[in-house]
Amino acid sequence: MAFGCASFGLILGVGFLVLAALITWLSLKVLAILALDYKDSKPSFYSVSSDLMPKARWVIDAALVINCFGGCICYVQTMGKLMTEGMLAIFDWDTNAWSTDNMTIVIQLGILAFLTPLCMMKEITATKIPNMVGLACIVYIVTMTFFYTPCTALSVDLLKPGDVVKSFAAFPAFIFAYACQQNVFSVSNEIKDVNMKKLNTVSICSTLTGFVIYLPIMILPYMTFGASIKSNYLYNFVEEYKTAGLPIPIIIAFICASLSVSISYVLLMQPVRCSIMSLIFGDNQPTGRKERVIRMGLALVLIALSFALAYVAGEAVDLPVSIAGLLGGNTMCFVMPFLLYLKKYGFDRSNKFTLLVSATLVFCILLYPICLSGIVYKEVTKAAAVATTTTTTP
Repeated sequence: MAFGCASFGLILGVGFLVLAALITWLSLKVLAILALDYKDSKPSFYSVSSDLMPKARWVIDAALVINCFGGCICYVQTMGKLMTEGMLAIFDWDTNAWSTDNMTIVIQLGILAFLTPLCMMKEITATKIPNMVGLACIVYIVTMTFFYTPCTALSVDLLKPGDVVKSFAAFPAFIFAYACQQNVFSVSNEIKDVNMKKLNTVSICSTLTGFVIYLPIMILPYMTFGASIKSNYLYNFVEEYKTAGLPIPIIIAFICASLSVSISYVLLMQPVRCSIMSLIFGDNQPTGRKERVIRMGLALVLIALSFALAYVAGEAVDLPVSIAGLLGGNTMCFVMPFLLYLKKYGFDRSNKFTLLVSATLVFCILLYPICLSGIVYKEVTKAAAVATTTTTTP
């Protein structure tokens, strides 16, 4: 989030963080309304879209796979790197004999092996305890950030965006950060005596929790490290304390961040697995032993694939996040829920809520060309800069 703020500038960064939160809340409310209307049939994205937009029902599952699996790749990248930095700070390892890259790969494989049973679980509520651990880790990181980011780089320049076109490429990261819509129907099916009040409470709490966490870890590191902020601001501490060594609270933050990302990986892998099974089997979902074997086998394939793609991508996190956020997150979290709502209840000019949904839908559709242009421009500019550096280096 701090890295994204470096593209927008402080004012627009906070504004877009609020905007993404409001759109997220609206989409969660829309999905909650649909979930209650279909609660007798234990709805899913697939079943609701099959009823309302049968020819486009695959779009939701495909978008969910792009969004969540893109996140899984990024999380594999970061979980290993974060834990490696933490371990290097604790143990005096000779990186010449055992390289940092090799250490990262081993740690990634170890974490993925530990997470595999959780990724195979059928219901999302089975991960309740790991989720609480992940939330505690995030709370610690936020607390640590308050003490180790003195905002020494604050200046007028931080308030303004840098390259305006490049900044468009960063907005999908805000969409990606809030993406949780894939779990609405699962939550509605698993809540006892579900009603609108309970679903509203879940929606508001989840959105506010994200906002309260994202705001300080976005603005405080940015005001401390400025334009030199890295894709994960914790990496800036490695350079800052290169001579003196990382303080123990920051070392713990690296480990907590790795654990939090690992748990988030599980939360994304579950809906990816379900959506792929929806795309393959449609209405004829397997049951019993066959379902269990396919579920576990698919989880293993997805885990292996996410590791392979993370290995190929290296440390390039921003591009996968931007693509996943725009093509996957925007489609699955915003565009399709609003379309399903309008398809179900129609467009009524006298209904303010319907007008709000319609206006937001138009805005989200416009994000495709705007943000995609920013992503392409950013990558082309980056490639040109690399080419220039290569040709001028003797």
